[in-house]
Amino acid sequence: MSETLLKRTSLLFLALFILLLALGGCRGGTAPTPATRDATPSLTPGTGLPAGTQRLVVLPEDGPDPVFDLIDQARERVRVKIYLFTYRDLREALIRAAQRGVRVQVLMDEDPVGGGEGNAATYEALQKGGVEVKWAPAAFKHHHEKSLVVDDRAALIATFNFTYSSFTKNREFGVITTQPQVVAEVGRLFDADWRAQRVSVAQDTPLVISPINSRERLTDLIRGAQKQLWLEEATLLDDEIIQALEEAAQRGVDVRFLAPLREEDQAARHYQALQDAGAQVRFLLEPYVHAKAILADGQQALVGSLNLSYTSLEMNRELAILTHEPQVVDRLARVMADDWEKAGEAHSTPPPGVISWQDAGRYVGQEVVVEGEIVRTYDSGKVTYLNFDEDYRHTLTLVIFPRLYQAFPQPPAQYFLHQRVRARGTVKMYEGAPEIVIEDPDQIHIVGAASGAVSAPRTPQAQGTRSDASELPVISWQEAAQYVGQNVVVQGRIVRTYNSGKAAFLNFTEDWRGTLSVVIFARDFPAFPGPPDDIYLHKQVRVRGRIKRYRGAPEIIVRSPAQIQVLE
Repeated sequence: MSETLLKRTSLLFLALFILLLALGGCRGGTAPTPATRDATPSLTPGTGLPAGTQRLVVLPEDGPDPVFDLIDQARERVRVKIYLFTYRDLREALIRAAQRGVRVQVLMDEDPVGGGEGNAATYEALQKGGVEVKWAPAAFKHHHEKSLVVDDRAALIATFNFTYSSFTKNREFGVITTQPQVVAEVGRLFDADWRAQRVSVAQDTPLVISPINSRERLTDLIRGAQKQLWLEEATLLDDEIIQALEEAAQRGVDVRFLAPLREEDQAARHYQALQDAGAQVRFLLEPYVHAKAILADGQQALVGSLNLSYTSLEMNRELAILTHEPQVVDRLARVMADDWEKAGEAHSTPPPGVISWQDAGRYVGQEVVVEGEIVRTYDSGKVTYLNFDEDYRHTLTLVIFPRLYQAFPQPPAQYFLHQRVRARGTVKMYEGAPEIVIEDPDQIHIVGAASGAVSAPRTPQAQGTRSDASELPVISWQEAAQYVGQNVVVQGRIVRTYNSGKAAFLNFTEDWRGTLSVVIFARDFPAFPGPPDDIYLHKQVRVRGRIKRYRGAPEIIVRSPAQIQVLE
């Protein structure tokens, strides 16, 4: 080969080599081709989600970070609707967003249950920080919705308020969505309420909004369940929803209701009704159940601010979302299953006979008879505590208030110490431990001395043999509302009765709504000589018992015919 040809060949190979390097560099460089960018799903800022998807927020496990992330990533606009707002760090996050040029709007309830001092302080601080803030329109009893919309690209629909306890102590849920249509609808609802304007929603919307479509969508969800209904709810007070759940249980659906464990619960009789229909009810002590979530057939979830009450369905502004998103449904199912296992089972009927004091915590909300030795007593001057264990902070306590002291031959702290007692009453939770409040001396008897102790003398009153009510005030049924919380004797003629199958109601007037009712539950019917609604109708009676309020009206719950004296 000639020298000239060799040089030309070498130059040709060198040129080809340089070209190949250049092409390889383009493929391996940092600037992706359009095709590469299209193949990589982009995440919506502040959510960690691809556009058009959802995720479940679980509190207290996830903490406030998901909410902070949404606010901190806002570029143009943040819209918040909230019932309670006392969490200072979130308040400061919104103020920071406003100071960097984001339009921040907050709509709050002016008069939440328990007082609006915290909301008022937040209102003032937000306003000073450059946030647009308004009180919710007066068209609703409460603006109970909890939602957040960021830049028309992400929305949070939640069960939780912006309070410290919501993020640290409560069981709460929230759904973050980047689905454009849903985000737009939540934003449109905000704008309508901000302007105090009416709003309509599409028939097929996944949003459940009170008072627009919540009752219909909720009952459809319950009645459409075929195999399973799991509920983790703060309360149960609406009659139609109760009936729908009972019907579901009766047709064989696995209905599980997880509720908060608290000292007094106005929904207690409704939980009992569910159990009577075949549902299971349990109560969770920690974390506190403030959630409002339903899982149907393991495939569809409802999460939001919607309580199962008439007020929530018909009078409040509420917002929830129905979703089939696997990420949401699967995590919700796991959390519900774990909470169910941790919860103590509520027994459908009171235990037969006498139980040990150690078992009292299993029967919260139920009336029981407990027996055990009092090893510790304490009189604070305002109340006496009787304990079965030196570890009194975590075990059953019997509570006696001073108004009953004179019914015993000695101060209760002395009289019952080192005695074996039998006590009857409803088990409640107070500061995490079970207790029974002794409302009447008949509820507690000494049945023997503890080992090595000398039995104290007993009087007929202390033994519960008092057969009359001469020491209690006798009042007319019209006066009952003035004696709520007190033991009295009510006199009057029963002019109306009603037996619902679950309870008999005795009334002193045909216009019974808002007036005193005498209530006898079905489980106590066998103690009476006949159906209570028959044997007391048109009779002049005296009824002894403690007056309570139920749905704003006074009532006396009667568990024994000894509480009712027929005068003619």
